[in-house]
Amino acid sequence: MIGDKIKTLRKGKKLTQEQLAEYMDVSPQAVSKWETGASSPDIDMLPRLAAFFRISLDDLLEYDRRRIDAEVEELVKRSVPLRDEPEKAEAFYRQALAKYPNNEVLLNCLLMVIPDDRMKEKIAIGEKLLDCSEDEEIRLDVLRLLALSCRRAGEQAMAEAYLARLPELYFLKTEIAAAILGGPEQAAQIEKTENICLWTLGAMLKLREEAQENAGEKERYRKLRKAFLEPFLSDGAFRGRAEKIARKLDERSAGELY
Repeated sequence: MIGDKIKTLRKGKKLTQEQLAEYMDVSPQAVSKWETGASSPDIDMLPRLAAFFRISLDDLLEYDRRRIDAEVEELVKRSVPLRDEPEKAEAFYRQALAKYPNNEVLLNCLLMVIPDDRMKEKIAIGEKLLDCSEDEEIRLDVLRLLALSCRRAGEQAMAEAYLARLPELYFLKTEIAAAILGGPEQAAQIEKTENICLWTLGAMLKLREEAQENAGEKERYRKLRKAFLEPFLSDGAFRGRAEKIARKLDERSAGELY
């Protein structure tokens, strides 16, 4: 798709394909193939093209990056229903990575679905992302995933080491967005924050429940969790979300919640 960018730049300079080919010391057929997408310029040709058109290499490649980002975003949306079946989700992400090698978003998604009994592989992917990614959101998610995976795998020291690298936050971005934005976007941010808060408090009560050694205390926290969710289960605006949360908290042990 970089050919579209080259074609636009060439026409902007009012050059023919033959003239550009002469400047680049390639055949007119090569320029034609670039612009039709039949082939791409060799990697050592890219700096020369950027210099000729007096733009940065980043600008020259920007079109491809936007296209790839949009395609990857669409793939991730399609993959969400598969995450309840990790083997299918893993196959999906690996197929996508064959088309977009080392894509950070896809690698992060792959990290989510690799089982904990393959910790060496999970850590290798996670550390690669921590070393290379400049996306703070991805880096934080990787630290979260590795901390939880190590804990489930019984690697407590490693879990705590990853935990120590996570910043302590006192607010949610969605919470601030709900206070700042208006209209449909505000409603969307409110709903996201509600979902996070309902799940988090319910999960914390479940963790407290299972941490108790005394049977009476266990039952007290179980009843408290049920009582907390009860008003939301009977409210039409919350019922569907609350039922889903209640079902997960009932079906899963505390160690399976995260």
